[in-house]
Amino acid sequence: MKRASSEIGDSGLLEEFERLIASLPGVNLRSSAKAVRVADRVYDLALTAEVKGHPVRLIVEAKASGYPRDVRAASAQLSPIRDVHETVPLVPVYVAPNVSQASRDLLRTQGIGYWDRGGSLYLDTPTALYWIDRATPEGAARPLRDVFRGRSAQVLHALLLEPDRAWHVSDLAQRAQVAPSTAHQVLSFLEAQLWIEKQGKGPQAVRTLREPGAMLDAWAEAHSLTAYTPYRFHRWTQRPAELRQLVTSALDALHVEHALTLASGAQLVAPFATDVHRPSVLIPASIDLEAVSRMAALTPVDEGETVTLLASRQRWPLLFRRQVEGLWVASDVQLYLDLWAWPQRGKEQARHLRSERLGY
Repeated sequence: MKRASSEIGDSGLLEEFERLIASLPGVNLRSSAKAVRVADRVYDLALTAEVKGHPVRLIVEAKASGYPRDVRAASAQLSPIRDVHETVPLVPVYVAPNVSQASRDLLRTQGIGYWDRGGSLYLDTPTALYWIDRATPEGAARPLRDVFRGRSAQVLHALLLEPDRAWHVSDLAQRAQVAPSTAHQVLSFLEAQLWIEKQGKGPQAVRTLREPGAMLDAWAEAHSLTAYTPYRFHRWTQRPAELRQLVTSALDALHVEHALTLASGAQLVAPFATDVHRPSVLIPASIDLEAVSRMAALTPVDEGETVTLLASRQRWPLLFRRQVEGLWVASDVQLYLDLWAWPQRGKEQARHLRSERLGY
């Protein structure tokens, strides 16, 4: 007899789910039992109830997390329930402290119900459909946000710039300028999201992005220009290109790592607007701003700026900069992220850049 393993232990998750079912309108809970055998497998919980006066039996599998990889494994255990013929209809249900949005979509397409502690519920019985869609619980969302920061973001950046490449962990770590352990941790997380496909085992295993678009969308949702500290300056010139050259030449002369971003960067790789009047330049947070403003003859202002320097404490925004027409420009991925987060026509330009340069 096979056992559908539970990872929940004594967390009280199953008891919470049972209380929820008992509180649903039109539901009369008759009995509950743990470690119940159905066909040749044992499941964590079975609830027998009447829904709108008709009997139904919920067969529940509980897990510690609800990422797509976890759900895919559990769905293989739960799906056969739909083919079991009993006098009372059986409904498979997946419960976890959190169930990601991608996992919810996957479960619904497979006809499996779900519930998490955030209050999301999907329960399709023969006589009633219960569907509540709420945000992922705060504690569960944190790992997803954290992967888009710091050294983890450097790994994502490298992956998205070469979306078709099959990566060994050591090669990816070298490209992203992180420790192999960091690259491995990030890849494991991405596998759980079903964004990465792994082939082989051990040191010879390779990983390839299977959903670069989904990963970029999630990163763009998490990215904000508030991650930078903006410094605004004014200098009048007759031609925008002249001002851009003055500022970048000053940064070059002072050996400051920098990269054009937003419209001023996108203009050089995927032109969208006819002209760009205000250069926006990514810089490290540690530079001597007085030296830069002095060399480029820039005047600090609170408004009416003609130049914006965006200071970053993170390494990844500048990591994959490249030269275009003799100027340092942020990577296509970085340009997309910054444009998407920019309220001034940024999303239009981001979509154009993505279509022209990224293709996913």
